[in-house]
Amino acid sequence: ALADNQVEESISHLKDLLSHHENDSLSSKAQYKLSVIYLNWKNDLSVGLNALQQTIEKYPNSKHAVQATKEIENFPAWVFNKAESLRRRKDIKESISNCSYLVENYSDHPLSAKAQYLIGDIYMNDQRNFDLAIDSYRKIINDFSGSKQEPHAQFMIGYIYANVLDDSENAQVEYNSFLQKYPDHELTPSVKFELDFIGKDINDIPQLKHITS
Repeated sequence: ALADNQVEESISHLKDLLSHHENDSLSSKAQYKLSVIYLNWKNDLSVGLNALQQTIEKYPNSKHAVQATKEIENFPAWVFNKAESLRRRKDIKESISNCSYLVENYSDHPLSAKAQYLIGDIYMNDQRNFDLAIDSYRKIINDFSGSKQEPHAQFMIGYIYANVLDDSENAQVEYNSFLQKYPDHELTPSVKFELDFIGKDINDIPQLKHITS
């Protein structure tokens, strides 16, 4: 059934097997196969993770339990990599969903800040929804203080105001906030450059005048 892309029918067959033949030699494989289907075909992270946990609890001595244990340990990384893969395939909705799952369920994991930044990047570059991009970057500043992504998020907020929304006043506020919080960051020279020329025409910026000449 799965080979014919009949996902729901495949799930039904596996559940029937587990219901009527729970102690069969194939049961651990069937339980593990459920997790594979939910995670890779249906992109249902919660149900897929539960299926992995059930594999360990019901069949602790099986090779599938060993594999499930490894996958649970690496689950945050798997979710993030899947989000990046989904984005490359232009499945934006599911990519954001994976990132949001990671942020909500593994808030203390280092990849959560990275996932939140990816959400901002998707809204910024893929969907061109700049209000949601700013909100997403702001969430990093508020919820992931001290992360590597925090100063980059602060920079991006200023960048959007300055170069996309043409809002010089808010751009100055955000860029000055950057300089106060991260004076020695690698992006500091870029922020100072932006502040020097906010609101000016490109022909009025000596360093960029050659672009239009």
